[in-house]
Amino acid sequence: MLATRLALATACLLPLEAGALPRLDRAPDQVRMNDGTELRGLIIQNTPDLVVLETDRGEARIPKEYIRRIDDAPNSEAIFSDITDRDALPSWRSIVHDLRTHDGIRRFEQIPPTAIDNGLLRNIPYLSFRANKQWELNVYGDPQKPVAIEFGVYGSARPGQKTRQLFREFIAGHLHDKNQIRALYSLGPKQRDARGGKLAFRLIAPKDPDGYGGTWIVVYQPELLEAARLSDKAYAAITRPFEKVNNSDGSLRADQAEENGNWLDQAMQALTGKNPELRGFYRDQNGVFRVLTGGT
Repeated sequence: MLATRLALATACLLPLEAGALPRLDRAPDQVRMNDGTELRGLIIQNTPDLVVLETDRGEARIPKEYIRRIDDAPNSEAIFSDITDRDALPSWRSIVHDLRTHDGIRRFEQIPPTAIDNGLLRNIPYLSFRANKQWELNVYGDPQKPVAIEFGVYGSARPGQKTRQLFREFIAGHLHDKNQIRALYSLGPKQRDARGGKLAFRLIAPKDPDGYGGTWIVVYQPELLEAARLSDKAYAAITRPFEKVNNSDGSLRADQAEENGNWLDQAMQALTGKNPELRGFYRDQNGVFRVLTGGT
């Protein structure tokens, strides 16, 4: 059972607003009560004794003894996405929900954001997620209304065709204008920057000063970047050194997993007074998503 709120998403000391769900008949999860009542929303926790369901009215904590049945994504066409303006970027909610249903994503977990000390995204706070082994997704600024979204893969070689296709198709699925999609697909070694309406697109290479050994596709709102930047001191408080989180090839450091997990716990505790209960999700050998916990 996926807990996509990723209590996680607040762990980078970014304020999360209590955004309302869209129409309840399109929310991805459904809880059927013993008395016949049906509740729709997003399951953010499922324990042996309790289900926590995020609804348009807030979190509902439902003891299992009152539940007859739980359906995640009962409607095959369920869409959990906030309505965005033509030139706005999707919230972290939309992104995580889509990743939950994408067959190419086998494992997805939050990691500490590492310091970006130069380039386009310097000192902009962000949520960082590792998909599979070496793919990374970063959501910059307010996670409800991001100023930039970035997909990347570590390694000096160019990403394979399937990886490039997944990144581009995923980003394109959240765009509203054919000119934006055209700009996205125009990116390549000979054209590293493009513009579509109020959105801009950039390809960052591994050897670029802000590449950090990875290839990145960035979609961003140029007019909003400067207002989102933090002072060096404030930014240092919510990021970790690259070498504390990653090996030189961009893979996660297994020997730092506990320390980085504790860092996320402390960040969450400082912000909300609560420890994160979830780390993300993975797909088991039968293709079923399972929750990642601190010890997984």
